[in-house]
Parts: sequence; structure tokens; C-alpha cells
Amino acid sequence: MSRPFSTSWTNPRTGFTLRPPTAALFSFNSPLGACPKCRGFGRIIGIDLEKAIPDKTLSIAQGAIKPFQGERGDECQRDLVKACRERGVDVKCPVEDLSEDELEWIYYGDRRTESLSPEELEELWHSGEWYGVKGFFDWMETKAYKMHVRVFLSRYRSYTTCSACRGKRLQPESLCFRVDGKPLPELWALAIGDLLPWISDLKSRISERPKDSTLDLVVTEIFSRLTYLDQVGLGYLTLDRTTRTLSGGEVERVNLTTCLGAALTGTLFVLDEPTVGLHPRDIDRLVGVMHGLRDKGNTLVVVEHEQAVMQAADHLVDIGPGAGSFGGTLIYQGSPRGKSAVGTIPWLTGSKSITVPEKRRKPGKAKIQIRGATRHNLKKLDVDLPLGLFTVLTGVSGSGKSTFAHDLLYLNLARKLGQEVEGDAAPVRELMGSQHLTAVELVDQTAVARTPRSTPAVFLGAFDPIRQLFALAPEAKARELNTGFFSFNSGAGRCDRCAGNGFEKVEMQFLSDLYVTCPDCNGKRYKSSTLDLHYQGKSIHDILDMTVMDAIAFYSETAGIPAAHAKRHDQIVKLLHRWWKWAWATSSSDSRSTHCPAARPSVSSCANSSHPREDRPQASC
Repeated sequence: MSRPFSTSWTNPRTGFTLRPPTAALFSFNSPLGACPKCRGFGRIIGIDLEKAIPDKTLSIAQGAIKPFQGERGDECQRDLVKACRERGVDVKCPVEDLSEDELEWIYYGDRRTESLSPEELEELWHSGEWYGVKGFFDWMETKAYKMHVRVFLSRYRSYTTCSACRGKRLQPESLCFRVDGKPLPELWALAIGDLLPWISDLKSRISERPKDSTLDLVVTEIFSRLTYLDQVGLGYLTLDRTTRTLSGGEVERVNLTTCLGAALTGTLFVLDEPTVGLHPRDIDRLVGVMHGLRDKGNTLVVVEHEQAVMQAADHLVDIGPGAGSFGGTLIYQGSPRGKSAVGTIPWLTGSKSITVPEKRRKPGKAKIQIRGATRHNLKKLDVDLPLGLFTVLTGVSGSGKSTFAHDLLYLNLARKLGQEVEGDAAPVRELMGSQHLTAVELVDQTAVARTPRSTPAVFLGAFDPIRQLFALAPEAKARELNTGFFSFNSGAGRCDRCAGNGFEKVEMQFLSDLYVTCPDCNGKRYKSSTLDLHYQGKSIHDILDMTVMDAIAFYSETAGIPAAHAKRHDQIVKLLHRWWKWAWATSSSDSRSTHCPAARPSVSSCANSSHPREDRPQASC
């Protein structure tokens, strides 16, 4: 039997023409390689088929397909049950226990195509074939001119996996090329810890073949970079993980591996808390990587609080002794094994330590009971959380702690308690015990303020009574000024040039934008005429420039002032005390005993910060 062959990229039997392989063909950032429907993002706004099965612990017979319940989908439910019996799919098996192939068939039907025309859907229905949950929604889209149908479809819309590339982000032609039987998307979907032995095996097999210097260089480079990622404790990440989902510590460790791969020497590396989010099990590996950089002739300066990293350092610089205006002093410099009575050294040597409680609070009867929780690597998780206790959720990096705390615990409880939250909660079979709670709050690393204008005074709500007091001043009354006049967000008293920002943005075209202090107000946010108005000898800028402790002392003086003023003084002091209690608790015991009662928290210069970057530490500005 003869078989035709071709020297071109065209299949002589089918006529299919394949693009010649180029680097751009395998990049979802290039128009040549990106999926034309989702443009390389892997997601589009459309019908989310996962929302059609909100509770995967149910079986098809129990009504797992939500849109098929009721009059609108009753016939589709019967069609699905009939098709399952013909195909041999157990309709009494929980959906979560079905195979991937069976789920794919339920979602996309017998043809498993991207989309079906109304005529094709009609043909499938008449032939008795299964058209899939996707086919049902395609048919409903043809009725979207009806209001109630649009409302129905809106319940199932969200950012969904692209139906053309199925989240692989590449052109169909890109998937025709394979390495050892695996296309590129299948490789980058593997965890680094799983991909590393595969690359190692491939590397050893390539070395047995005739030498190809280009191939050897590429495979060696891939192997070394994956090794570095694994060494810094990121072996649980997949290569297709989006950077916006990485924590600050993970991003920093990824950047560190870039430096390792470049094999730099004679370079100064400045690392800002690289152990953030890293389990103690992986810290020694990260220290080994940093020692490796040092041994190559580089210098490392690391900002760190982790004891293991400080003890592994060659040289320690301790700045303190307190926070804010009581910091900034060099109190120790030398070996981590040196001697010092103040600062960090006593804690490293063990002369000071945190006392372990002799008694632990025992769990009561009240608890949150979670059954059958599933999201990412959490599979059918059952857990009880006792209430009224200090509970720590721990585990190695990537073990599912954040998924448990945010997607599972916070989002499910918030919705059960009627709180409006963003995001999809992790599916749970059962959640009990919410009756013991009145609310749930999430405290994470998200910036507390959405704009660079925000200050502690605004965030705590103290700025409103502060502005009211200025509006009650005799000079302000004489000019008939109201509270809004003293707002730097919209008031008439703010600087016209910078609109109350205190800075101006200078666009640099192809470079990063520059932010410069406003030359009219010199960063004070207000017009000079506004700053001429005083309350008890202080302008609005003077008040915002105070530290929290100075502001508390200033507004604690209520002798000889009208009752309306005194009431607002008390309100401001109560609001600022919330901030001060946190600063007092987190400042060092040495600084409190030495400088009390005039100690200041670490927000001294941030109370009126006009720094434009929204990603600076929002807890203090």
C-alpha cells in the first residue's frame, strides 16, 4: 500500500497546511501564536459551565445540572438521563466522582465542538444524540431577545475558559507540535516539581543522541531555571500561573531565580523580605540559594525578620530602637553571634524570648463545621473550626492555606451571613455553625485604600470631624466656609494645580512616569489662602502633618472650648486611639520604656503622605 509524503508543511492526504514552527507560534503574547478567540488570555466573558453544576456532590439523577431543573430544562434533563444510559454513564454517581472524559461529554455533548448553530442543534436533538450543557445554552442564546431569557443567562455568565482553545491560550496549529508526546500547554500545566524530573529524563536521553549544541543549550537552560525555582521553594507552582495571583514573596523569589539564571558576579542584590509566605521547611533552601549568590562574588543586602535568615547571615545591621521618629539609629553592627543588650541581638541569642502560655484555652461546643469542601487542591475536605479560640492555619507553601481561608471559609460564611462580597466561594456540601457568628471580616495584604489620596485620618473617619472643627473656626465662619471647603479630594480650598494630590505626574512616554512635588503648594495639598485659616493656632496641613500621638495630645485638650467642639475632640481621640493601640502593641518594649509617654507610632511622616504609588504599605499611609 502506497502512502504519499511531502517535503512541505502540507498533508498530501487531507490538504491541511501547518505553519512552519517559529518562537512566535508558541507564544500567547504574539498574534501568530495566540488563540484568535480569547487573544491568548485563555478566558472570555461567557457562559460559565461550572456554574451549571454548583454542587458536584449531587448526581445527575439528584439534579446536579441546575439549569435543567424546572419547566425550562425538564426535557433536557430527560434527554441527558437517556443519553447517559446509552453511553453507560452512572446517573446516580456524584458528579465529582465522574471521569474527566465523562464530564467533558456532559458539558459539550457527542460532537464536542466549540459552538453549534441552531440548525445543528435541531439535527442533534432529532437524531437522539446528546447536545451537551453547552448546546442547551447555545439554544437559549437564540432566545436572548426575550427579557426573562437574558436574566436567566446572566446568572451563568462570568469569565470562563475559552471554548476554542479550552484555556490553552494557543492557536490550534501550535498544538500540533509535541515534545516527547506532550504539547506545550500540557507541559506548562505541570507543577515545577513534576516538570523537573521530566526535563531531567529528557536531558539525559538527548545526551545519548548525536550532539546538537543548540538543543543541548536550550534544554540545559530550561533545566537550570526550573532547578532554581524548585530550590527557592516554588516547586508547587505551575508555569501557566498568572503573576497577579502570586504573593509578594513568590514574585520576589521568581525574580531571584532570574538573577541566578543570569549568573551575575560583582553585583549588589537588595532583597526585601524574600521569606514572606515561605514555610520554615523551605527557608534553609532559600538561604542556600542566597549563599550561592554570595559565593559567586556578589553582595546581598536582605531586609528580613525571619530568625533563621538572620542567624545565617555573615553580617547584621540593626536599626532602631523604636519605630517612627524613635527609629533611624544604628544600634548594632557586626556578627549575628555578637553581644548587645538592646535591639534584635538579645532575641537571636535567646536572652530574650516570648513566654509560651502555660495554659491553653479549651475548645467549647460552638464551632464551624465544613463538609465536602472542594477548590483547587482541596478535595472533599471535612474540617471543624472551634470558635472563641486563637487558631493558626499552617502548612507548606502551596498546600491550600489561602484557598481554605479566603475561598472556602471567608466567602462561604460572608454569603451565608448576607454580606456582599466579590468572588466565587468554594463549593461545599455542608456548612454549619454560622448561627454563632454575627459577621466575618477579611484582613489580608490588600491595600486598605483604593486611591493614593487616602490618609490614616480619612481611612479612620477622623478627617470629617477635623474638617468640621475648621469650619466652626471664627475665620471660616466669617468667610461662610463649610466642611467641604477643607477637603483635598473635592473642596474649593485644595490646590488648583495638583487637585489636592500634593504631587504632579510627569509622563515619560516610553519610560516610567515621574511624580514630582507640586511647586504651587509644596506638597501641602491646599491653597495658601486655605492654610491661612487656623484652628487653635494650627492650619489644616499642620494637623495632617502631626503624628498620631501628637494629634491625640492636641485634641485631648477640651478645657475652655464650646461643647460642640469638645464633642468632636472626643470623637477624634477615640478614632485615633484605634490606630495608637496597634502601634503601641507592635513597638518594641525597649522604646516604650525609654521614651514613654511621648512615644510615636511608625506613621509619623505618612499621616499626610502624598506619595502617588498605590502599592506602598497602606497600613501606615
